[in-house]
This record gives sequence, C-alpha cells and structure tokens, in this order.
Amino acid sequence: MTREEQIGNLVLNENAYFYNKIKAGFLPETLIKTTFREASYEKMGRYLLKVVKNKHRLANKDIEYSICVFKYRKKPTFINEEIQEWEEIKLAYIVIVDFDEYVAISKRNISGTKELDKRILSIDYKTISSLFIDDTTTFEKFSMNNMNISDNAIRQKSMEAIDLKENVSTLGLHSYILSNVRLNNDGGKVSLSLNSSRINKFGKKNNLDFFISWADVIVDKIENINDTENFLSSFATPLDFDSERQSLKPIAILLILTKLNADYEANRIESTTLVFNEYKRDIDLLSILDSFSRLIEIREFVSAHGNSYFKVNTKIVNDLSISINSKSITLRSQKLKNLIIKFSDETKISIIDYFNKYNSFIINFDRVELVYSHRKLFRDNKLLGNIDAFLSVFRPFKELKEVSSEKGMVEAESTYFSRESIFGFVEDNFLEESRFFLCDDLGKEWADHIGLYEDSISFFHSKYKDSKFSASDFQDIVGQAQKNLGNLSPSEYQWQMKVNFWNNYYVLDHVSTQINRVRKGESAEAAMEYFKQLQSFPNLKKKVYLVINFISKADLADRLELLKEGKTFKERNEVIQILWFISSLVLSCNEVNAETYIICKP
Repeated sequence: MTREEQIGNLVLNENAYFYNKIKAGFLPETLIKTTFREASYEKMGRYLLKVVKNKHRLANKDIEYSICVFKYRKKPTFINEEIQEWEEIKLAYIVIVDFDEYVAISKRNISGTKELDKRILSIDYKTISSLFIDDTTTFEKFSMNNMNISDNAIRQKSMEAIDLKENVSTLGLHSYILSNVRLNNDGGKVSLSLNSSRINKFGKKNNLDFFISWADVIVDKIENINDTENFLSSFATPLDFDSERQSLKPIAILLILTKLNADYEANRIESTTLVFNEYKRDIDLLSILDSFSRLIEIREFVSAHGNSYFKVNTKIVNDLSISINSKSITLRSQKLKNLIIKFSDETKISIIDYFNKYNSFIINFDRVELVYSHRKLFRDNKLLGNIDAFLSVFRPFKELKEVSSEKGMVEAESTYFSRESIFGFVEDNFLEESRFFLCDDLGKEWADHIGLYEDSISFFHSKYKDSKFSASDFQDIVGQAQKNLGNLSPSEYQWQMKVNFWNNYYVLDHVSTQINRVRKGESAEAAMEYFKQLQSFPNLKKKVYLVINFISKADLADRLELLKEGKTFKERNEVIQILWFISSLVLSCNEVNAETYIICKP
C-alpha cells in the first residue's frame, strides 16, 4: 500500500484538541520531527506512517498536516517483571493539523509532546464553553470540580439529565469549575473538555479530508466567537491570568489527591521510590501525602535582591514553594523532585512534576474572590456579595463568653457537663425542646450531640479554642461537619452499632462517668426508632450547628466589611479563609437540604 493509500485508509472521529499558537505561522519542520521523536520514543522498528508538513488546500485557505503512526511494546499490567513473549503490541498515532494561528491535534496512545506544548496554548475556557451554545441548546451532562479550599468539600461532581438547564438550580454553581460538558443541538451531540480544550462531536468516523474540514469549521467558530452570557455563566468565571498575575499574592494552598487516589485504585501506580544520588528506598506515598490533605499557609518572603517569593509553610517538606509564571502557577521542591512514581506502563515521574502536570492543587489569594485551579484563574462573583447572607447563619449567644473549655472537668460521679463547657452550653440551650437528645462524642461519631425534635434532626459540632479568627481551627470543625452530612440520613447497617454506643456511659480520658449518652429520652432503642420515623417525614428539616467560642459575630462582620472595602488589617488572610470555609459549609449543607447555623459569641 502506497503512502497516499495509507493516508486515505485512515478513519478519524470528529474529536481533537484545539490550541492557539503563541506565535502565528506554520510550525517548523524541526519541531514536527522533534514532536514525533518525543511521542514515539518507545516505538518498535520504523514508523508505519510518517508525513511531515503536507500542504492541503481548503476553500479559502492553505493548511498543513503531519501524521505519525507507529507500533510499540507494553508490559501487561497483571505481571510484575517482564517475561519473554508476555507483551502487548499496541499502535499509536498523532495527527497535527496546522492552521497558521491554530492547531488541531488528534491522537491515541500518545504521551510526551513537550517541545510542541511550549508553542501552543489551550483555547480559552470561556471561548470553548460558548462555541456550540444557542437558545435551543440542551445541556445533558456536567462534570465539575469544586474550587473551595475546604479539605472535606465534595471535590468532584457529575450530573446528567435530558436538559440540566431545566432542573438544576444555579444556587452554588458559582463555586464549581466546569471540566466537561455534553451538549445537544437538535440531535447533534458534542462533548467539551474545557480544561484541555478537547472537542468531540458524536458521530461516525470518516477520512482525513473530512476530519480536516471539520477542524476548519471549529477554527472558524473560535475566530468568530461572540462573548455572550449563557447558562454556563452561572459557574465560576475564568480570568485572563497574564493580566492579573502581577497582583497575585497567594496565601494558602490545598493539594488535591483525587487523581493520585484514582491512579492507585486503578493499579496504575506500581511503586514510589526516594532517589538521592546512589540512595534508593521504597516509600509509602499516601501516608506522606496525608500530611498535605489540609489547607496549608503560604508565606511571602523577600530575597536579598528585593524580589518576593512564596514558600508553603509545612515542616514535612521545607523547600516547597510557589512559582508564579507568565502563564501559570507551578510548585517547586527539590526534595519532592527526588520522590519518583513508577507506573505500570513503565513511565516514571517525580511527585512534584505529577502535581504540576495534573495541576492537582487549589490556591487562594489575598484578593478574596480569586482562586487558581486547573491551570486557570477563577473569580467567585458572589463570594463578597454574599457576605450578608453568610453572616445570617451566625447566631450570637452571650453565654459563650463565659465558657472555659469544650467538655469541662468530668469525674467518675459526674452526671452532666458543667455549664462552663461548650457541651454544657449546648445541652442547656438545645436539649429542652427535643424529643431525644444524644451525646455522640468520641468513637465513630456523627456529631458531638444529636437532637431529635418534632419535625427535625439536628447535628451539633462543638469546638473550644483560645484563638481568635483562627482559620485552621475553623477548618477543623467545618471539616467535621462536612464529612458527617451523609449521616443525617444513615443507612440501616449503621444502627446497631449506634444503639450499642448510646447505651453506654460517657468516658473521657479513661474516666468512666455517670453521664448517660441518652441525655433526654427513654432509651437508645427508642431514639433509634424515632430517628427512623423522622427520616420518613416528607417535610423533615435537617439542621447542622457549629458551636464555637473563638469567633465573635460582631468582630467577624467588622472584618468582612473591611474585606469588601479592600482594606488591610491584621487578620486579613485568616478572615479570607474563614469566608471560603463558610461558603463551603453552606453549599455542602444546601446539597443535602440541610440548614446551617453557627453558634458563636456576640
């Protein structure tokens, strides 16, 4: 078969990655050849097909295309060491269609194209999300990522319907970043990957000429896009990074372990090794990264030359820093550069390069409404505007000025929690009107206290601290509340364990007290039956209370007003993070139809 016949034999989906060129003009031959070498470094023998810069005439323009097809060996994932003849033979290809200012790439089983990546940029998030939308468009599927910095927030979420525009509330969407969308325009379905600017039109495969013509249509759409508001505008708003970067001052980072955990679950990760000169040692990577699963402070330093640089404040890795580049933000650490992940396909990458490659982190800034995630800078348009609404969840109690501990001093003969404790405060103020009131503290707790009322279930999470405006203390109790939201509607298998637990006396620091865990009500068994009965109520109210002594509503309102005015004050960074945590908690509670209350000092 001749080369022309091989080209004519190719069948491709209308599925490609689209990019802007950093500099206009057709890609040079040396770059194409370098890209092919990078993409095919594991190839067997010669290229099955190699076409470099073939010219192609469209109706109104000239373009160039290049093709590379090759064969490679791969060790199967179900064996540890290579065995002769136990190997998979696979084919890979990459097709590059060059439109002078734009590039369309179709590929399969291709990983590295490092040199080409330096010359191109993904199509703008807002542009690609608007390409196929008009008044008749239906939205069939959303995949989205939470840009909230709370470590216990739901990180990813997908939803699907005939038309999500008709049955999804826009409430809370402003804190989510769309990653994938499936649209339907009069039967023509299109899937968009917004983070990688991949467009996939559903339909049958066709030949290369048809693929090039389709790519040309997409490029025309990109060049002539009208920036209009649509349903997708309800999500977080992407900003132009280059125009904002000079004003960016990062204050905190949350490492996202979702992709890493998924790679472990799929058995894609074979080993992790610490490599330093001649020294090598296998490492339990997940146990190390567990220390990074919380929001971590970023501190600004000034070099001897007067330049600012930003270090992540963690003792685990003392050289982890943030680099604000011209187009993106990356992490740097020589120590993490020495921690090497080996995958089942034999590829290797350092953990710091892994985080940068998949952009597995979220950063927030001293400009409260900004967040960096998925290689984009986003603005939550409603965060500052919702301050009055967020403050409405705070309920001041002057009695919290007098508390001096979380649980008080308990002794063997104790039958109640002292009034000077937050536990005592909760029981004094919320027990009387309940039908059942339970102390669920310690063990696999759902909450510190659970109140069962006439038409509602309430979870109370309590925390005492001597701090003031402590973001980390607030993060702890928000995380405790978020991870237990599912227990507002517990599963059947959980009940017997809970009944056994509630039938015991309260034990603290090895002191067995006379404090019944059933603080009000006949018995643990009766409480369980009433809990189940409440769950069946169609108009059941679910409520989540955080009870804290280290925040004053009046002081917080004052600081939030200073934030709105753009003023500088001592606790600015902590208040920014607290505001994000409040937003995260309220939205998490909304998603399970629960009301949110924060009981605090006046």
